[in-house]
Amino acid sequence: MAIMNFLSDIRNATIANAVIVVFHIYIAFAVEGVGFLLIVLPIGGLVAGAYAVKGKIGAGLLALPTLAYLFVIPSMFEALTTGRSGGDDHIGWGVYILIPFWLFTILLNIMSIVAEVRGTSKYANS
Repeated sequence: MAIMNFLSDIRNATIANAVIVVFHIYIAFAVEGVGFLLIVLPIGGLVAGAYAVKGKIGAGLLALPTLAYLFVIPSMFEALTTGRSGGDDHIGWGVYILIPFWLFTILLNIMSIVAEVRGTSKYANS
């Protein structure tokens, strides 16, 4: 049961998403260019809003970045199988760490969304 509580806690999902957002802010400055922040910062804002609001509205806010992450999954598997990660070829072996973390974050998000919508999270009555 402790694992389910961990997976459905929106705080843990927020922390995992924040790691992804911070990493992509680094990528924006180091590789992609500042224009990449136009994609990254709204996702960070949605995640922060989901944590601040919680409940059904928070679940809806968290669902948007999760859907965006799901559209990236084919690129992730391509990076694992071909060894190339799109424009970020310099990451190299890092994809073997980043991709499992990203998939774990998607799982955290989905479990948190379900708990918030059902009202079974510890924040449902607060």
